[in-house]
Amino acid sequence: MALESAQPRGRYYVEALGRGLALLDCFIADPGPHSLIELSRRVRLGLPTTLRLIRTLEEAGYVRQAVDTKRYRLSWKMLQLQDVTSSILDYADLARRHLEELATTVGETTGMAILDGTAVRLAIRVSSTRIISANLPPGSLFPPHATAMGKVLLAGLDPTIVRELAVRRPFERFTPTTITCVDELLAELEVIAAQGYGSSNQEWEPGLRSLAAPVLTRAGRVAAAVCIVVVRPDLSIQKMERDFLSALRQSAAAISAELGYGTAAPFGDVSSHGIAHRSVQL
Repeated sequence: MALESAQPRGRYYVEALGRGLALLDCFIADPGPHSLIELSRRVRLGLPTTLRLIRTLEEAGYVRQAVDTKRYRLSWKMLQLQDVTSSILDYADLARRHLEELATTVGETTGMAILDGTAVRLAIRVSSTRIISANLPPGSLFPPHATAMGKVLLAGLDPTIVRELAVRRPFERFTPTTITCVDELLAELEVIAAQGYGSSNQEWEPGLRSLAAPVLTRAGRVAAAVCIVVVRPDLSIQKMERDFLSALRQSAAAISAELGYGTAAPFGDVSSHGIAHRSVQL
């Protein structure tokens, strides 16, 4: 974003703040990472001024600099700028009909979650009619590394952001199958991104298994994750994939279409498109 191309400013416009926001706009247009020289050219400011601005953003926690390349990229903190409460309410209203249809089709509990800081927050749950089912109250927080919903949401992030998340909130072991090594998790996230869905095999609680697929925005960003959760010893992940995956994908695709995805490019089968990595936009 060139400052010279900006529209005339109002009387209350703060030039220094505007220049800092112009730097952030550079990362929105291209997640980077960017060198100081690249940023200076993009905003058409001298190197000393650009350095002061980017260092201010770094100290405030909005950008970070790689130790080896000295290049800058947006930080995890940018994820927290979203209005989570509004997102939950909007997504719940939009998704309810589709999740109810999915629950009826598969006969199990369904839900949808979003990323909330360093955790996964359940936006909506539709309970199954089974006597024994997953008790997942809407609004609850869950660990991203141990749930299918969380892994689908993490698969949409740049791997460096996932590593930063692991530093901020070390991966706790809940069961013998919980993944606690960040490299092991990143390897699974790569598979999830390629196939377009994720699973959790008793990784958060014994007996609890789940499948999840991404909900995409018009721009193809992962905005939420739709899931099917079961508490049945007779139902393995392989059986869930065989019996539920097609319906799960259809529901995720329908909700994504409500968000505008597919108006610019066809949605089709999620697995054929995978999940595009992003830096910090949600």
